[in-house]
Order: sequence, then C-alpha cells, then structure tokens
Amino acid sequence: MSALRQAGTTVYEPMHRFRLDVPADMFGSVLPVLLRLRAVPQTSAMRGSAYVLEGEIPAARVHELERQLPSLTRGEGLLECAFDHYQQVRGAIPARPRSDHNPLNRKEYLLHVVRRVSAAGPASRQDSASATNDSSITR
Repeated sequence: MSALRQAGTTVYEPMHRFRLDVPADMFGSVLPVLLRLRAVPQTSAMRGSAYVLEGEIPAARVHELERQLPSLTRGEGLLECAFDHYQQVRGAIPARPRSDHNPLNRKEYLLHVVRRVSAAGPASRQDSASATNDSSITR
C-alpha cells in the first residue's frame, strides 16, 4: 500500500444509488443499519404508511443490506439499487488476501510458475500429438 501512496494512486469504489421503501414504524430501526453500512440517505418522504428513502451506498455493502432487510422490516421492505458512479475511498484502503503466489517474492513466484509450465508442457504436447495421429487414422 505504501507503493500506491508514493505513486500518488487513488483508489475508487463503485457506488450504487438506492431507493428503499420501509414501513413507517420500522424507519427508526433501519436508519442506524444504513449508516453502519456507509449508506448516505439523501432524501426521505412519507408515502401513505411507508417511508421512502433515496441515497447512495457502496456496492460492496448492498448484499449485506439485502440480507438484513427482511428481518428489519418484517418482510415488508423493498430495495432497488443500481450502479451510479465511482467515489474515492476514504480512510483505510481495502485489501484482500492473495489467492496465488506473490510476484513481489520473485524466487517463490518463479518456482511456482516454472512448475506449472513444466507440468503442463509435456502433457499438452502429448495430447496434441495423439490428436494429430488419431485424425490421420480416421481419414
């Protein structure tokens, strides 16, 4: 992450625009959850016996909101989301663990790559040679 800071790189995250219809008596329990998920409600209006909230939420948090909504609203909440824009990440830059070998550890990375190439190399050559022989036999 220090390399990103040195290079002057900024990290952006996708933001979704949301519209949330909730029963009026559940509005007080939904608002703190939205704030915890880093959602920013921008407008709210009372429509009949429901509140309609509109705002933006990080795309990474939409699934968690969808999961919690039925229990927060007794199954009566309605959520609509769509991608809206990218926004610069504030605070700590998110990170995730590597799923493969780290190319910054050159020795370990090259050993892994060489093993994968040498393991796939002869077998794939044999398969293509046998396929050629098979096709010449059937003619």
